[in-house]
Amino acid sequence: MDRRTSLKSLGLMVGGALLAPSCTFFDENRVPIALNNLKVTLEQELLLTEVVAAIIPADEVYKGAADLKLQDFVWVMVDDTMKPEDQQRFLNGLNQFARYREKFLEKDWEDLPPAEQAGFLKLVMAKKAPKAPPQPVNSQQQKGEELPPEQFLADIQFFLNTARGRSIQGWLQSQYVMTEIYPYQLVPGS
Repeated sequence: MDRRTSLKSLGLMVGGALLAPSCTFFDENRVPIALNNLKVTLEQELLLTEVVAAIIPADEVYKGAADLKLQDFVWVMVDDTMKPEDQQRFLNGLNQFARYREKFLEKDWEDLPPAEQAGFLKLVMAKKAPKAPPQPVNSQQQKGEELPPEQFLADIQFFLNTARGRSIQGWLQSQYVMTEIYPYQLVPGS
Protein backbone atom coordinates (compact mmCIF):
# COMPACT_ATOMS: atom_id res chain seq x y z
CA MET A 1 0.00 0.00 0.00
CA ASP A 2 1.17 3.50 -0.78
CA ARG A 3 2.42 5.33 2.32
CA ARG A 4 0.85 8.65 1.26
CA THR A 5 -2.58 7.05 0.82
CA SER A 6 -2.40 5.28 4.17
CA LEU A 7 -1.40 8.50 6.00
CA LYS A 8 -4.22 10.35 4.28
CA SER A 9 -6.72 7.65 5.30
CA LEU A 10 -5.39 7.65 8.87
CA GLY A 11 -5.76 11.45 9.07
CA LEU A 12 -9.33 11.29 7.82
CA MET A 13 -10.18 8.56 10.33
CA VAL A 14 -8.71 10.51 13.26
CA GLY A 15 -10.46 13.71 12.16
CA GLY A 16 -13.74 11.88 11.78
CA ALA A 17 -13.35 10.29 15.20
CA LEU A 18 -12.77 13.72 16.76
CA LEU A 19 -15.78 15.29 15.03
CA ALA A 20 -18.17 12.38 15.53
CA PRO A 21 -19.14 13.17 19.16
CA SER A 22 -20.03 16.76 18.31
CA CYS A 23 -22.12 15.64 15.34
CA THR A 24 -24.11 13.08 17.28
CA PHE A 25 -24.74 15.19 20.38
CA PHE A 26 -28.16 16.80 20.16
CA ASP A 27 -28.95 18.63 23.34
CA GLU A 28 -32.57 18.81 24.44
CA ASN A 29 -32.14 22.42 25.55
CA ARG A 30 -32.49 24.95 22.77
CA VAL A 31 -30.18 27.93 22.66
CA PRO A 32 -31.78 31.35 22.09
CA ILE A 33 -31.04 33.30 18.95
CA ALA A 34 -27.53 34.80 18.79
CA LEU A 35 -27.58 38.57 18.25
CA ASN A 36 -24.86 41.21 18.17
CA ASN A 37 -26.18 43.69 20.74
CA LEU A 38 -29.03 42.01 22.63
CA LYS A 39 -28.85 39.18 25.12
CA VAL A 40 -32.10 37.28 24.71
CA THR A 41 -33.36 34.45 26.89
CA LEU A 42 -35.27 31.48 25.58
CA GLU A 43 -38.42 32.66 27.40
CA GLN A 44 -38.22 36.05 25.68
CA GLU A 45 -37.78 34.38 22.31
CA LEU A 46 -40.79 32.11 22.88
CA LEU A 47 -42.91 35.05 24.07
CA LEU A 48 -42.10 37.05 20.94
CA THR A 49 -42.97 33.99 18.85
CA GLU A 50 -46.40 33.86 20.50
CA VAL A 51 -47.00 37.59 20.00
CA VAL A 52 -45.92 37.53 16.34
CA ALA A 53 -48.13 34.48 15.72
CA ALA A 54 -51.07 36.40 17.22
CA ILE A 55 -50.35 39.43 15.02
CA ILE A 56 -50.27 37.41 11.77
CA PRO A 57 -52.09 34.12 12.40
CA ALA A 58 -52.13 31.29 9.89
CA ASP A 59 -55.39 30.38 8.17
CA GLU A 60 -56.58 28.02 5.46
CA VAL A 61 -55.23 30.22 2.66
CA TYR A 62 -52.08 31.93 3.96
CA LYS A 63 -49.14 30.97 6.12
CA GLY A 64 -48.80 32.85 9.38
CA ALA A 65 -45.87 34.50 11.10
CA ALA A 66 -44.98 31.39 13.09
CA ASP A 67 -44.83 29.30 9.90
CA LEU A 68 -42.42 31.80 8.34
CA LYS A 69 -40.39 32.24 11.57
CA LEU A 70 -40.85 36.01 11.50
CA GLN A 71 -39.83 36.29 15.14
CA ASP A 72 -36.22 35.84 13.99
CA PHE A 73 -36.66 38.71 11.53
CA VAL A 74 -38.08 40.91 14.31
CA TRP A 75 -35.14 40.09 16.59
CA VAL A 76 -32.59 40.87 13.90
CA MET A 77 -34.28 44.14 12.96
CA VAL A 78 -34.48 45.25 16.60
CA ASP A 79 -30.85 44.27 17.13
CA ASP A 80 -29.51 45.93 13.98
CA THR A 81 -31.65 49.03 13.44
CA MET A 82 -32.69 50.37 16.84
CA LYS A 83 -30.80 52.61 19.23
CA PRO A 84 -29.65 50.95 22.46
CA GLU A 85 -32.21 52.82 24.58
CA ASP A 86 -35.00 51.71 22.23
CA GLN A 87 -33.69 48.13 22.36
CA GLN A 88 -33.84 48.26 26.14
CA ARG A 89 -37.36 49.69 25.99
CA PHE A 90 -38.37 46.89 23.60
CA LEU A 91 -37.01 44.21 25.98
CA ASN A 92 -38.64 45.90 28.98
CA GLY A 93 -41.97 46.01 27.12
CA LEU A 94 -41.59 42.34 26.20
CA ASN A 95 -40.93 41.33 29.81
CA GLN A 96 -43.71 43.51 31.19
CA PHE A 97 -46.14 42.20 28.56
CA ALA A 98 -45.61 38.71 29.98
CA ARG A 99 -46.54 39.99 33.46
CA TYR A 100 -49.45 42.07 32.09
CA ARG A 101 -50.82 39.09 30.23
CA GLU A 102 -50.64 36.87 33.32
CA LYS A 103 -52.43 39.48 35.41
CA PHE A 104 -55.30 40.37 33.08
CA LEU A 105 -56.10 37.15 31.21
CA GLU A 106 -58.45 34.64 32.79
CA LYS A 107 -57.16 31.75 30.66
CA ASP A 108 -53.69 30.79 29.48
CA TRP A 109 -52.51 32.47 26.28
CA GLU A 110 -52.18 29.11 24.52
CA ASP A 111 -55.82 28.26 25.33
CA LEU A 112 -57.16 31.39 23.61
CA PRO A 113 -58.20 31.15 19.96
CA PRO A 114 -56.25 33.42 17.56
CA ALA A 115 -59.14 35.90 17.32
CA GLU A 116 -59.16 36.42 21.11
CA GLN A 117 -55.37 36.76 21.19
CA ALA A 118 -55.54 39.48 18.54
CA GLY A 119 -58.42 41.12 20.42
CA PHE A 120 -56.35 41.20 23.61
CA LEU A 121 -53.46 42.83 21.74
CA LYS A 122 -55.85 45.46 20.33
CA LEU A 123 -57.25 46.08 23.80
CA VAL A 124 -53.76 46.64 25.22
CA MET A 125 -52.90 49.02 22.39
CA ALA A 126 -56.11 51.02 22.91
CA LYS A 127 -55.44 51.74 26.59
CA LYS A 128 -54.05 55.10 27.61
CA ALA A 129 -50.49 54.81 28.87
CA PRO A 130 -49.07 56.97 31.68
CA LYS A 131 -46.99 59.89 30.39
CA ALA A 132 -43.90 59.54 32.56
CA PRO A 133 -41.94 56.31 32.93
CA PRO A 134 -42.39 54.76 36.38
CA GLN A 135 -39.82 55.73 38.99
CA PRO A 136 -39.37 54.18 42.43
CA VAL A 137 -41.45 56.23 44.86
CA ASN A 138 -40.29 54.92 48.21
CA SER A 139 -37.56 52.79 49.72
CA GLN A 140 -39.66 49.59 49.50
CA GLN A 141 -39.82 49.84 45.72
CA GLN A 142 -36.11 50.61 45.60
CA LYS A 143 -35.41 47.42 47.58
CA GLY A 144 -36.88 45.28 44.81
CA GLU A 145 -40.65 45.39 45.14
CA GLU A 146 -41.91 45.42 41.58
CA LEU A 147 -44.36 47.93 40.23
CA PRO A 148 -47.55 46.55 38.67
CA PRO A 149 -47.22 45.85 34.94
CA GLU A 150 -49.84 48.45 33.98
CA GLN A 151 -47.34 51.10 35.09
CA PHE A 152 -45.18 50.01 32.12
CA LEU A 153 -47.99 50.28 29.58
CA ALA A 154 -46.01 52.75 27.43
CA ASP A 155 -43.15 50.24 27.07
CA ILE A 156 -45.61 47.40 26.41
CA GLN A 157 -47.27 49.44 23.66
CA PHE A 158 -43.86 50.35 22.21
CA PHE A 159 -42.98 46.65 22.14
CA LEU A 160 -46.28 45.68 20.50
CA ASN A 161 -46.06 48.47 17.90
CA THR A 162 -42.50 47.50 17.01
CA ALA A 163 -43.33 43.78 16.85
CA ARG A 164 -46.39 44.50 14.71
CA GLY A 165 -44.55 46.76 12.27
CA ARG A 166 -41.58 44.45 11.87
CA SER A 167 -43.82 41.37 11.55
CA ILE A 168 -45.82 42.96 8.75
CA GLN A 169 -42.63 44.12 7.05
CA GLY A 170 -41.11 40.64 7.31
CA TRP A 171 -44.26 38.93 6.06
CA LEU A 172 -44.60 41.23 3.05
CA GLN A 173 -40.93 40.80 2.14
CA SER A 174 -40.80 37.05 2.72
CA GLN A 175 -40.01 34.63 -0.05
CA TYR A 176 -43.42 33.03 0.47
CA VAL A 177 -45.31 36.26 -0.26
CA MET A 178 -43.03 37.31 -3.10
CA THR A 179 -43.23 33.98 -4.93
CA GLU A 180 -46.61 32.48 -4.07
CA ILE A 181 -48.98 35.34 -3.32
CA TYR A 182 -47.58 38.14 -5.48
CA PRO A 183 -45.38 36.30 -7.99
CA TYR A 184 -42.83 38.49 -9.69
CA GLN A 185 -43.31 38.95 -13.42
CA LEU A 186 -40.62 40.15 -15.73
CA VAL A 187 -41.16 43.30 -17.79
CA PRO A 188 -43.31 43.65 -19.98
CA GLY A 189 -45.54 41.15 -18.15
CA SER A 190 -48.88 40.01 -19.42
